Amino acid sequence: MCKTFSIKVMACEGNHLKEELVGCISDLFLKYGLRSTSMDDMANHLKVSKKTLYQIFENKEDVVEQVMYYRLENLRKETSPEELQKIGPVRFLYEIKKHIIDNLNTRLPANYFDLKKYHPEVNRRIEAEKDQIMKSVLNEILSMGVEKGVFRQDVDMELQVYIFSRQMSFLEEQEMPDDLKYPVPLLVSEIVDNFIRAIATPKGIEELERIGRADCAESLSY
Repeated sequence: MCKTFSIKVMACEGNHLKEELVGCISDLFLKYGLRSTSMDDMANHLKVSKKTLYQIFENKEDVVEQVMYYRLENLRKETSPEELQKIGPVRFLYEIKKHIIDNLNTRLPANYFDLKKYHPEVNRRIEAEKDQIMKSVLNEILSMGVEKGVFRQDVDMELQVYIFSRQMSFLEEQEMPDDLKYPVPLLVSEIVDNFIRAIATPKGIEELERIGRADCAESLSY
């Protein structure tokens, strides 16, 4: 993806070039780790000079912040009302579960641990922005779910979201506790499914089970 960047640098200018660079650096962080990837590493892998890199970014702190905002923008696009309308609220939450489980085997969790530990000011700004995005997304999902009859009206949604968030907070740890009785993907799956079941109507539970059966059948077919 980034092997011909030295050519692109000559051909691109401004925000377009910066966005491409940030996307490639985000991939590098996922492959090699946020803390482990130096400005020299970025320049070498992107086939650009350090001078070019420093013309675009002030320092590594700036790079880290731009990468995190790049990821937030992708999250915003993936969780837009338009995307939600396409697949519906139950399927949307189910896909979020799959996304979380898929990312457990990447360096993404370690990236966010390094962000919190080594770039606390950037982390504070990113977390505030991410919280706003997720709050907006959840409100949209829950409202649509009630409207479509798949989520209940008589549930304290704020309480359920709080419980769900607290249960999922263990994923923010750099290392999983040694005494976990069950695999982490199974725990994530149960937490998300239980959250959906806690707020779903019989119609919503039926849809969740139908989606789960179809997903299981698809997995077995490979």
